[in-house]
Amino acid sequence: MNVVQKYGGTSLDSIEKIRAVAKHIASFRKEGDGIVIVASAMGGTTDELIALAHEAGSEIPKRELDALLATGEQKTVALLAIALQNLGVPAVSMTGFQSGFITTDHHSKAKIKEINTERTEQFLREGKVVVLTGFQGISEGGDITTLGRGGSDITAVAIAAQLGWDCEIYSDVDAIFTADPKIYPKAKKLDQITYDEMMELASTGAGILETRSVEIAKKYNVKVYIGKSLEGNERKGTYVMNDSIYIEDMPVTGISISDDCSIYSLRGIANDGVAIAKLFQLLADLHINVDMISKQTSADNTCTVSFSCTDAQSKDLDRAIESHELLSEITIEKQPNLSILSLVGVGMATATGVASKVFSILAQEGIMYYQITTSEISISVTVNRDEKIKAVIALCEAFGL
Repeated sequence: MNVVQKYGGTSLDSIEKIRAVAKHIASFRKEGDGIVIVASAMGGTTDELIALAHEAGSEIPKRELDALLATGEQKTVALLAIALQNLGVPAVSMTGFQSGFITTDHHSKAKIKEINTERTEQFLREGKVVVLTGFQGISEGGDITTLGRGGSDITAVAIAAQLGWDCEIYSDVDAIFTADPKIYPKAKKLDQITYDEMMELASTGAGILETRSVEIAKKYNVKVYIGKSLEGNERKGTYVMNDSIYIEDMPVTGISISDDCSIYSLRGIANDGVAIAKLFQLLADLHINVDMISKQTSADNTCTVSFSCTDAQSKDLDRAIESHELLSEITIEKQPNLSILSLVGVGMATATGVASKVFSILAQEGIMYYQITTSEISISVTVNRDEKIKAVIALCEAFGL
């Protein structure tokens, strides 16, 4: 068996849990197996390191923050390698630099440029379990970098793609469900889900698997398993793969929720295209990732542009609006504290009436909705955050989720 396994921070947040993971690896490892373990920082470590950085100074250069945060994973992999060796399992820990992850120099959001697995493969040939730090790499200039949110998922899938192996992602989540069981307890477990469906769910707030990792898995056809740490029965988890089971009368596979949303409506913009281009250049300069863009033209040759962004990004935009010449004469309305509900399913590509059903259900429940976006396999609506639970339950009941 050749496999890459990733363990999340909650699975490794104490020495006892690290020992338990080591025993689990030792229990299934057989001679000749190729095993690469990717580990996140111990649960809570990243927040602790960020807090320390703020104690050191109010201005925190991203280069230094990356160097600091990378120590969290380094501690975990060294401890896990020690635990494995004490169980008689030959193991070696490696940092992002040592394992050949070369990235761009965009600190805190670096992207992988190449992976040199020569040293990793040498250790594997020697019969060792290789324990890699997730979340990090090194730029061509020699600086430590981090891959951003969900970076350990990216590390695991990327090394699996490079080696041509399957990838298993372990955390405190049992599997992928049709909806968040905490909100809708009757949600069904999914045995399989397609890459496209998983990407839609991840990008719209599911939070189970990082979107970039699914993109890599799809591009290189990496079979990904998602399950709970130390669970021996893989039938209890979910496989993300190229083909999945599709039932024609169930066009919707699942629903995701993103609570972090504000909508901006900018009225009175000159309808010459130039002002809109400048507006979105401003958003790009602020590194604001906008969503749900719409434009309506008025009789006086002005237009209204609406878009959504995260609540955190809206704070940067609010500061820019106060001082930007382009926006000084434009009427700006902001709707904060919203949630985006996204229904996803490959069956939506051929099914009709899904949007009509969504709108009818929300209307029956008296739930106001705002911006709407669709793709071939999804439909997303924005609702007031205090009505999200009511909306999710109603939609799950209506679509049999």
